[in-house]
Amino acid sequence: MKRCVALSLSCLVLAAAGCREPRPLSVWPEHFRLLPQPREAALLGGEGLQWTGLHTICLEEGQRRPVLPPLLSHLSTAPAEARTGVLTLSLSQDPALPESPEGYRLVVRGGGAAIHSRGEAGLFYGCQTLQQLLEDARDNGGKIVPSCRITDWPALKYRAVHIDVKHHLDTMKYYYDSIDRLARYKINAVIFEFEDKLRYRRRPEVGAPQSMSIDEMAALTRYARERHIEISPLVQGLGHATFILKHETYLPLREDPDSNWAFCPCDEGTYAVLFDLYRDAFDATPGSRYLHVGGDEIGEIGTCDRCRPMADEKGILALNLYWLNRVCAFARQNGRIPIFWDDMLFKYADLWATMHRDVPKDELEKRWAQGEPILDSVLEEYPKDCIYMRWNYTLARQGGNIRALDWFGRRGLKAWIATAAQNVHPLLPQEDRVVNIQSFIRLAHEKNIDGMLCTAWDDSSPHMETYWRGLIAAAEFSWSPVHRTLEAFEQAWLHREFGPDCTTAAGLYAELFKAVNFWNQALCSQGTRVNPRTLLDLPDPEEPGAWTRRHSERLSQAEAEVERYKRLDQGLRELQNLALRNLYHLELLAAINDFQVTSSRLLLALGLWDTEGSGAASLVREALQGFEKAWGELRQVYSITRFTAYPPDYVPDRYFHMASRTEDLEWMVEVERRLFPQVEALLDPAASR
Repeated sequence: MKRCVALSLSCLVLAAAGCREPRPLSVWPEHFRLLPQPREAALLGGEGLQWTGLHTICLEEGQRRPVLPPLLSHLSTAPAEARTGVLTLSLSQDPALPESPEGYRLVVRGGGAAIHSRGEAGLFYGCQTLQQLLEDARDNGGKIVPSCRITDWPALKYRAVHIDVKHHLDTMKYYYDSIDRLARYKINAVIFEFEDKLRYRRRPEVGAPQSMSIDEMAALTRYARERHIEISPLVQGLGHATFILKHETYLPLREDPDSNWAFCPCDEGTYAVLFDLYRDAFDATPGSRYLHVGGDEIGEIGTCDRCRPMADEKGILALNLYWLNRVCAFARQNGRIPIFWDDMLFKYADLWATMHRDVPKDELEKRWAQGEPILDSVLEEYPKDCIYMRWNYTLARQGGNIRALDWFGRRGLKAWIATAAQNVHPLLPQEDRVVNIQSFIRLAHEKNIDGMLCTAWDDSSPHMETYWRGLIAAAEFSWSPVHRTLEAFEQAWLHREFGPDCTTAAGLYAELFKAVNFWNQALCSQGTRVNPRTLLDLPDPEEPGAWTRRHSERLSQAEAEVERYKRLDQGLRELQNLALRNLYHLELLAAINDFQVTSSRLLLALGLWDTEGSGAASLVREALQGFEKAWGELRQVYSITRFTAYPPDYVPDRYFHMASRTEDLEWMVEVERRLFPQVEALLDPAASR
């Protein structure tokens, strides 16, 4: 069979069928956009398939019926002699099939369809692709799925996303729906970071009162596995241990008595606690292969009396590896493969800066010449069965980042990569993460790295819906790294998530990024909402117009943002009218848009008060009331899928993460809660006294 490499930016790639020459690219109907993009596809001659044309399913004797997507779920079992309207699923070792058990060959012809694969996962993914073809035929006025052959397989074997619930919980229904959504895009793993949101049995004081039960999580794990998604737990340590060390009973295990951040790695009590939490995490994720042990951003260790002797004798890196070996050995004894964030290894070797900023070549060479021997000095101490997660949330093309990946490879240590769906900001990511996701996954593919995790950190706890564009990008590029441009992905994402008429909304998120970026800093003179060092000063009635002159640039930007809001509002309304699915996502974006503009409207009202005096006070009060209305509506939309308040007996973490400042959504409006009383006093000085 003649094959060709994928070339299209927005359509499927055409390959020859048998000895026939490929048809011109324009022959493939543009309204069929599959995501992820298949590796190879060919148009065949003859009869295609109506979107309602399949009636039965044919399975080999003894073959298990897979979980089928919605447009195939109604199919009854077919008799062997059935000829049309049949979906045939077949496990085969045909050498023409992709070698990967997740690969498949889908043929649509003669009013039926057939999917062949070496593994059950491949049959499942072939059904997901067929679902998208039928969906597009239905959504475009009942068009015919053309007679075609698609041969497809993933670039990376492990394609995971991160669910982080450290500062919030969504409903169990939302997690089940998320598994279905991830399966649709051929994601095959989830790293679920519990922190205190699992109801631990062995250490019940660690689990928050409203946390998920182990049985609930085990049921979700089984549901996911039926859809070829493996859920593995992440239980934080050595650092990031506030959810444990905040409890009085664990104070003796702190490395620093005044900080709840890090365990002492030389206290046996540390391992007694962690191993109990691991055991419960295993029970919550039955049958899964991995345990993510965390290990990043530890801070200071080797300072307490228990650790100082080892630190003095062998160094901090060796002390870190002592902890890592202990937890890895436990994982191994319990049939789990450990995963470990790798940053501290490179920090202790003074190489961290080369991995997160571009340094001149001579500096890069010098630092690595000095740092690599430090890494190698304890090479025998690195667990060989551990997966080292090389995380980088930028384009990941820094010289040090590439050197780190190469170092792991030369030393025989297995590395995967971790990118990020958002950049730890409240409400909405404030730059486009898709370009970073694409870049790092392509680098991993170039380096023959076969695992990827797209993180979704909860530090500033935006709604999980705001991560989905990045998560789906990770699905696209980890399956097919080089076949789509960013522009083509944008079109495919809009098409698949909302409907074929929604692709004109390209650029919507880019505009929202800009809008939320201004909201994030609009009411702060120094800092942002994540760290509001100084609030914006207010007009002085004794100096009319001075405030407006002082903040002329900010006020001009506020005017521009009100205009941007109007464009976004119109665009979102149009998109809601055109969308066929995922209307909740658009409802959330509309509520975010209505909320973010309140800062700009307040600034403009204060500008009028500054220049026109008390006559404009009603406009300022209107802006304050507008904020409360938009804030209430945003909370209501959040609450559809998310729990927005903690029970009164919750023990708070209270550390630097924005979302740890309160036990409800009020952390998002800390700036307003501090500033608005000053505004009220400005409008009515007598009342403030």
